Amino acid sequence: MRSTLRAPRPLALLAAALLGVLLALLPRPALAGVSVRLASREPVEVDGRWKLAFTIDYGSVPQIPHIPMIFSFEPMVLYERALTDKSPEKPIINRMPLSNQQTNNESLDVGFSDASGKIFKVTKFDFVIRRDRGFEAGEYDLKIKREDDGVQMGQTIRIILKGDNPIVDRRAMVFAGEKKSKKVDADKADADKADEKKDEPAKEEPKTEDGEEKKTGGEVPAVPPKQGGCGCRVAGLEDEQAPAGAVLAALGLAIAVSSRRRPRR
Repeated sequence: MRSTLRAPRPLALLAAALLGVLLALLPRPALAGVSVRLASREPVEVDGRWKLAFTIDYGSVPQIPHIPMIFSFEPMVLYERALTDKSPEKPIINRMPLSNQQTNNESLDVGFSDASGKIFKVTKFDFVIRRDRGFEAGEYDLKIKREDDGVQMGQTIRIILKGDNPIVDRRAMVFAGEKKSKKVDADKADADKADEKKDEPAKEEPKTEDGEEKKTGGEVPAVPPKQGGCGCRVAGLEDEQAPAGAVLAALGLAIAVSSRRRPRR
């Protein structure tokens, strides 16, 4: 009696192997029966930290008291505080959608047992995330996975981290305003200097007793002075020499008159 069983074909074995590889590469669904809840999905920042209060129902009593888990936060929306031309003094909030961002991963050993060592299927714990770990105010998709096999615990949770991010200056006229201000300051300084020059009194030339402008020693007269004199008072002579000049003039006049009256011989 002949056997009807046939040996598997090589093509069928190759197909089965490829199917196994594809199943291994596919994302694993959330563990059945596991649920994750948050006391608040919108925690408020305090001193650069956000506190998340979790309640995880494992669905059944786990085999070990502590299960290593990875908390993966994917940034979805950034809350940007910006100064704009329309609001140059008070920052406004811009909700900036994000995509293909690197996730922030935090690891934690979640305990399901008490001090006596008894294991429970439900646990409550607090988890703190901080700005110095790369977190900012905004919206995140949170996934919790077991570290050993990557199975997701519960569903993806959208959380909102409330807080004040650093201010970003998006005003378009910042630099132009600075240049304009410097130009106005320079023009004002020039105007002040011009006003100071106008306020200064004009320098007056020194004058003689007769009211004529006195020439300085360094000036050269345009016409050379005349030689000799007429016997009259010359400006600039001392008052003490005036009587002597008058006497000499009178004496000369008397001699001239007497010579005219002398009779001819």
